[in-house]
Formats: sequence, structure tokens, C-alpha cells
Amino acid sequence: MAINLIKGQKIDLLKHEPGLTNVLVGLGWSINDSGHGEDYDLDASAFLLGNSGRVSSDYDLVFFNNLGHPSGSVRSMGDNRTGGSEGDDEQIKVDLLKVPANIAKIVFTVTIYEARKRRQNFGKVSNAY
Repeated sequence: MAINLIKGQKIDLLKHEPGLTNVLVGLGWSINDSGHGEDYDLDASAFLLGNSGRVSSDYDLVFFNNLGHPSGSVRSMGDNRTGGSEGDDEQIKVDLLKVPANIAKIVFTVTIYEARKRRQNFGKVSNAY
């Protein structure tokens, strides 16, 4: 089952698919010539939030510099710095059966690495999904 979301869209996966145990979040984009000679480096991240709506520690943020949650429930499969390859350029895998009881929700984000410094923005990203 594939679900495509648009910017800001929310979905309760367990309500949508009650027997769901594993989730794969894929991110892809085309290489974009920024005019400044640098590729666009998009990064997928996952925030594991408690009932307060906040992470309880740095370990609750999974991204290119922290590839996995200590529980083994959320894992980043690495950082692609250029995009444009076949299939997903970055992936985050979630094992819902391993998510700790104190985690109320998992929020996924996409950012551009050093966007301000490189003068890059999402308006110039091609074919992102």
C-alpha cells in the first residue's frame, strides 16, 4: 500500500490500516542546478514525540547524524546528498511494534541541508516525492 502526502497533510496510519506493523518513508528528488554550483541535499527526519508534543531526548530525533532510535523502532537508511538516483534517495523505516509506549506520534520532515547558506529553497527542487 502506498500513500502519497502533500505538504502539511496528516494521516493516522493505524486508523487507515489497522494491521499495519511496518512503515517505509521514502524521499526522492531530481538533481537541480541551483546556479551556485551545489547540489540540493534534501534530508528526511523523524521526530518521536511524547504526549507533550515534544521529543524527550536527542535520541528521539532520527536523521542523517543519528541513524536510529535506541529502541530499534525507527531507522534512517542513510544520507543521499545529491538526489536524482533511481527509486528513493533516502528512506526511514519504522517498526510500529517496537515504538516505545511513551511515544504518542512520529512526525516526518524534509529539510534542505544548509539551505540558507547555499541560497536554496523548495521552490527550486524538481520532482520531489
